Amino acid sequence: MSFRWRRKTWRVAPWVSLRAAGISLLIVVATALVFDHWILARLEKRGLIASDDWKRHNQIVIANHEKKDRQIAYERPKPEGPCGVRSWLGHPVEKQGRTQHRLLVMGDSFVWGSPYLTLNHLWWRQLAIELKRRGYHDVEVIAAGCSGMSTRDELELARRVVPDFHPDLILWGFVTNDPDERLVKQIHTSQLAPPIPGRIQKVLERFIPRLWELFKSRRADKLAKSYVGPEYGYSYDDWLNRIHEGENFERYQQTVADVGRFMNESQTPALFVTLPEAPIRSRFAFSYDKVIPLWEAARVPVLDSLDTFVQRFPDAESTGPNSLVWGINPADGHPGPRTTAFLARQTADRLERDFPQVLGPRSLEPPRLTINDWLPYDLDVSPLVEAGQWELDYPRTEKFLPTMPLGIPTTLMALELPQSLDAIRLSSPGLRSAQIWISTCDPDEGYDTGKWHDLGTAKGTELNWMIPDALARRDVAVILLKADVSSDDRRLRLMLVPAQPSSSRSEGEK
Repeated sequence: MSFRWRRKTWRVAPWVSLRAAGISLLIVVATALVFDHWILARLEKRGLIASDDWKRHNQIVIANHEKKDRQIAYERPKPEGPCGVRSWLGHPVEKQGRTQHRLLVMGDSFVWGSPYLTLNHLWWRQLAIELKRRGYHDVEVIAAGCSGMSTRDELELARRVVPDFHPDLILWGFVTNDPDERLVKQIHTSQLAPPIPGRIQKVLERFIPRLWELFKSRRADKLAKSYVGPEYGYSYDDWLNRIHEGENFERYQQTVADVGRFMNESQTPALFVTLPEAPIRSRFAFSYDKVIPLWEAARVPVLDSLDTFVQRFPDAESTGPNSLVWGINPADGHPGPRTTAFLARQTADRLERDFPQVLGPRSLEPPRLTINDWLPYDLDVSPLVEAGQWELDYPRTEKFLPTMPLGIPTTLMALELPQSLDAIRLSSPGLRSAQIWISTCDPDEGYDTGKWHDLGTAKGTELNWMIPDALARRDVAVILLKADVSSDDRRLRLMLVPAQPSSSRSEGEK
């Protein structure tokens, strides 16, 4: 392209330049796609990055939990979000207890609000499971709180919950952001969002989701360091240290003293429990060393599991893929099943030692086979009269089905108390085929390993999967199901066959 001006020919964007620019652009785009879909995808599978796939998965899981929520609501000390005694479809809680004894756990997102694949992975649910394993069937564990609550918020909620639920013991779960007295600002994520039009962001999220997420994360980190201060707020780690000093910590000391007075006034025993997310001393000791003496001065017994945690797992890495085994998944660092099961065992040990009166007698009665949690929220798992059998509505859409880590949309059913099984059976006139995966508990530590064992795909209207011999005595915690069902009849019947002491299997059964 050229034009003549003042007796001179001017060339604008000659073909050679345009071709070179086009080739350069194609190379840049191809490099970005390869980097996103191959290099970053491999890092994601190794747990080294928290990709957009994991974040979308977590959003789906949280949305399901919110739709299952049947909490007994109380006015929240601060306005946003649900608050109350936790209860959901499959796990109802009533003010009038169903057992002789009741434990109340106070907390924040550790009692609700995180993308646990099943709510049975929450630490207070793990405590309930551990107590039942030990034979304490006459004690109920309930929890009250909501995401973002501080100790002061939990105290205000406890003042309303305790008179209604009459617990025999209150466990105050502690995490390092609990001393927040609203005196130190934390920089908000909205302040760090890139100034790019929404439509362009959606295009980038579609074609290079991992690279775009990496860019946003790095940009936010840089801005957080550039604009920190009392006016804009502080990055999380800096904010965490600042709430443990100065005026904020002085006010927290008063909060803990108020908790001690409340315990004395209500005549309710209490136990302060630290909840480290991983066996990494440096991550928590800065807080515990300051906070624990305050609770001891308030005459509240303290259970600090950090030393025991570190001794049990002395070589835990603070970075890299092995550091992620303690969290829920690469995109969420709340304590995962391995951590919550450990904390539950430590708490159960202390309860047996110092508070046996709140546990009641031990019993050797066999555990009931119960499904108390499921995804999606409208799977509608209903027990039948026949023991070990349920009906469920297989969803018509995959919109609310979790996908990770298999990368396959599946439904999910969780056993209230993990148990070993001999077989899983599924039937329906509208059933064409189905595939099942199971996760089992570690035989020594008792936590749900989250390792998915594929039992295979079967075709027909009446299907049967035998548990492999290698897993025959491992407690099954969660079942994943993907089925092909006719559009007319989507009601399925599920049967779980518990393992027998001397089970015999017919040859040739799958």
